[in-house]
Amino acid sequence: EGNPEKAKEKYKEAEDIYRALKISLKTQTLGDDVGKFFEREMIVRRKQMSRFAPLRIISKLAHITTGYGEKVGNIFNTAIWVIISCALLYGIEGVSYRGYILGFFGDVEQLGGMLFVIGNLFYFSVVVFSTVGFGDIVPIGPLGKSIMIIEGIVGGLIMAILIIALYKQLMDR
Repeated sequence: EGNPEKAKEKYKEAEDIYRALKISLKTQTLGDDVGKFFEREMIVRRKQMSRFAPLRIISKLAHITTGYGEKVGNIFNTAIWVIISCALLYGIEGVSYRGYILGFFGDVEQLGGMLFVIGNLFYFSVVVFSTVGFGDIVPIGPLGKSIMIIEGIVGGLIMAILIIALYKQLMDR
């Protein structure tokens, strides 16, 4: 109807209903349904915030990437997306590998071609994402080091969310 105040009121009512249903289902140990109602509760809570509020944007990002910790498939897709994106970003500046520059503009021919370079950049990205850090490949410049820091932090967070989501799914069944 174009009435933002009425819409907020209805969203607040929906949030209260979803919360009550979630609590009721939790006492009955119906884990699948609890997760669905939790996600709906978070969505209507987000809709009550102003359109470009930072918290609303963060909430939307959490919904897309992890389904608020309820969708394991979204979490896996986000992890793969982060790994591939960072591998491509590492390829721009290059990384040091056995005295060579491993990157799109580095020593591609001396290392065996572009497929070898892309494979090793992907390997490096997985090692950074999982926070294992073998040390056989290292970033060269400030861009690579910055990406490595961000990927390590994001990787740790995504892995924690994934473990929690898997635990919730396994324990609720």
